[in-house]
Amino acid sequence: MAKLPDRGKALTWALTGLVAVVMIGGGAAHLASPEGFAPLVPPFLPAIPVLLAAGVVQIGIGVATVVPRTRAWGALAFAALCAAYLPLHLWDYFRPDPVFAPPVAATIRVVVQGLFIWAGVTLWRRSR
Repeated sequence: MAKLPDRGKALTWALTGLVAVVMIGGGAAHLASPEGFAPLVPPFLPAIPVLLAAGVVQIGIGVATVVPRTRAWGALAFAALCAAYLPLHLWDYFRPDPVFAPPVAATIRVVVQGLFIWAGVTLWRRSR
């Protein structure tokens, strides 16, 4: 009879895959088409340079998460980046031209951001 995988290891691998896909995929999207993300950037910031830098950082976080020796730091950086993005998603509720309309879409985005923060912190704890 085949041995079932350890649930703890399965969770660690699932979270590692999630973070890697979200960060590397998101980073690549930021680099390939920064204009598409420009409405998310507050108007007092230079959108394209900020988005290109965010793309590079996201790819770096994704790669760090895949490497076992740097996984904990990558996971913590993922949680921190998602926490830093959270005010931008909350801002959508109050701005005159919301990026995620109707409010249900903005709410889903905020909930997903919260789940991402949980995933990053959980992976960080499991990888230390």
